[in-house]
Amino acid sequence: MTAFTGSARALGIAFALSCFGASAHVYALTPNAPAQVIAAGLRISVSAVDLGAFHIVASAADAPEPPASPFVVENQPWPKAAVQRGKLGDVTVRTPEAVLHLDPDGVFTIRDAKNASLIRSGRITATSMGMTLALSHGADQRLYGAGNKDWNFSGDLTHPSGTQITHNGVTRIPFLWSTGGYGALIANNQSGISWADTADTLTWQVPGASLNSYLIVSSKGGYGLLDAYSRLTGRAPIPPRWTFGFMQSRWGYQNAADIQDKWKQFRDRKIPVDAFVYDYDWFNDDWSFNSKNFPDGSLALMKSMHLKFVGIRKPRLTGERLDYALDRGWTLPFIDDVHKPLDKLDKNNIKVDLHFDNPEASYWWWSHQAPLMAAGVDGWWNDEAENTYDEFFQMSRVQWEGQRALNSRRVWTINRAFAPGMQRFGAAVWSGDVNSSWNTLGNQPGTLMNFSMAGMPYTSSDTGGFFGPPSPELYARWMEQAVFTPIMRAHGMLNEPRWPWAFGDEAQAAMVQAIELRYRLIPYIYTCAAENARTAAPLMRPLFLEFPGDANTFNMTDEWMFGRNLLAAPILTEGGSRDVYLPEGKWYDFNTNEAVQGGRKLSIVKASMSTIPVYMRAGGILPLGPVLQYTDEKPIDPLEVRVYPGADGAFSLYEDAGDDYGYLKGQSSEIPMTWNDKSHVLTVGKRLGSFPGMMSSRHLIVKLPDGRSHSVLYNGQSVSVSL
Repeated sequence: MTAFTGSARALGIAFALSCFGASAHVYALTPNAPAQVIAAGLRISVSAVDLGAFHIVASAADAPEPPASPFVVENQPWPKAAVQRGKLGDVTVRTPEAVLHLDPDGVFTIRDAKNASLIRSGRITATSMGMTLALSHGADQRLYGAGNKDWNFSGDLTHPSGTQITHNGVTRIPFLWSTGGYGALIANNQSGISWADTADTLTWQVPGASLNSYLIVSSKGGYGLLDAYSRLTGRAPIPPRWTFGFMQSRWGYQNAADIQDKWKQFRDRKIPVDAFVYDYDWFNDDWSFNSKNFPDGSLALMKSMHLKFVGIRKPRLTGERLDYALDRGWTLPFIDDVHKPLDKLDKNNIKVDLHFDNPEASYWWWSHQAPLMAAGVDGWWNDEAENTYDEFFQMSRVQWEGQRALNSRRVWTINRAFAPGMQRFGAAVWSGDVNSSWNTLGNQPGTLMNFSMAGMPYTSSDTGGFFGPPSPELYARWMEQAVFTPIMRAHGMLNEPRWPWAFGDEAQAAMVQAIELRYRLIPYIYTCAAENARTAAPLMRPLFLEFPGDANTFNMTDEWMFGRNLLAAPILTEGGSRDVYLPEGKWYDFNTNEAVQGGRKLSIVKASMSTIPVYMRAGGILPLGPVLQYTDEKPIDPLEVRVYPGADGAFSLYEDAGDDYGYLKGQSSEIPMTWNDKSHVLTVGKRLGSFPGMMSSRHLIVKLPDGRSHSVLYNGQSVSVSL
């Protein structure tokens, strides 16, 4: 593409300046200042910042206040909290969820609203290595959150010990929550934080001279704690609807004809796809399109084919832009050449990242991104920003705030690691540049669930694996697994084929069937995304969240709930065999509609290449749309509504315009559905709300597993269907 004009670049700068002049979250100060005690040479302050979150800060008594954490949005004292200061110097902070009591000697306790102990004692101490926070709690508790164990390896869902890390293929953040009803976030913006839970005491080690911590509480189990954490660090907005379709990513193209051929082949072969994601191939330098691969008119052609463009972004700088940033001190420390003076550096080889939390650097960087958005970029793929703990966070923040000032379209980025609160910037994450192997495939669900339990709801992996060509069977099974993850995106190493038709007829048929199922599920998935925006319930959730009393589910990483009622147990090993555990209750095989009694393990032997083991629990209501070639191809009409008898059930179908923020102003609708199992009646209630472009009426096809069905025209008013 040709270079952007000066007026376009000036427009980008104007948007950047208008955007970055103020924080995205502004909170008025309240008269409820944090209560403080001085104990053992430390100044310890406590306050409630939400009905389920306490803020505890500690530093040397003669030191300045530590900086506010960028990761939280709730950092001012909550005006509804009741604060009492005792005559002996003790402090009590009460919320509807819990009571924190801080003694004059610095020891604190937390009890829930029913006066049961959550934290028996908490103590903060300063050592030569930094700060220590010790939380004594009840026995027989499990800790979730944090992230995955290592590159290619999910590790357990439970995390009794660990060390913070953000790197390619592994993210561990200092956020844990307990089945005992509490959680902890160490919100210091630094690396090197670690924890260990031994002898009923969770001990945090924090390098540095201050501690910035938040303790969350909830009486509603894991869902309640994830909700409290999301209120503390920021809700994830609903992503653009197109991001729930299939995305084809790849590194390596010959030229524009090669790129455009792949667009045409997907459309000609009737393989649904919404977006193509481009690696280095799309640009020549940091801020201009590669004219060999994307000549003038390329993005217009993409749009005419109803395809979205997502381009890779590195935090790196090169050439004149590197000189410009170096001269102004806008760069992070060098990765490769830390000890060399500037005049001795080989600027063609060093890896230098922009300092995204420097406001002037952010203005400048976004001023060059804004014209790319105007040219047709739909989303960003952020890679290799692991120089600091908060680098992906700050990079995503700049893109979020910049685009929100530029246009009304929803912001979407996909990143290789995350920090607390990054979800509020429209950020998704993938599990890094993983190997193409059966072992790695088996580790992907556990990794993504670990990310979900750490507060990052939008997760994915490189379907097919990044390093090494997958076999046809491996690629097909990985694609089937990806149907039931929040983001379905394929990717691969330089010049490796990732087109479904490159793996033989049987594998292609299985992959196309899987992608078509994904598109049929979008009404359900999109409703789950709206639920996450309201309550932080993750789309991809471990079974123990729904079955907290079932010990078989406590550390299960090879099957999961996708939403509340759909259990995914795809084939993750070569040969097509696996065992599936179904919790207590009545279930239905999604593929055969056969009723299955739970509370036991099923053995599946030699599932066909196109078979994905999936189960719906009794009482579930599943909306399915038609097969689409892209998410906005046509209205979702007719809508198939599958009802699974055996228990009462409810589901409220959520819809909105799909790619703007009107839903934040109430421009959305819900269609409540309830199933009365005794009378076998599905009641589709009166539609609540509206949005531009909403269908005034639609056809519903209500189906039962035994084959009975009934069609009805729904015009927004309550209607009952007897089956």
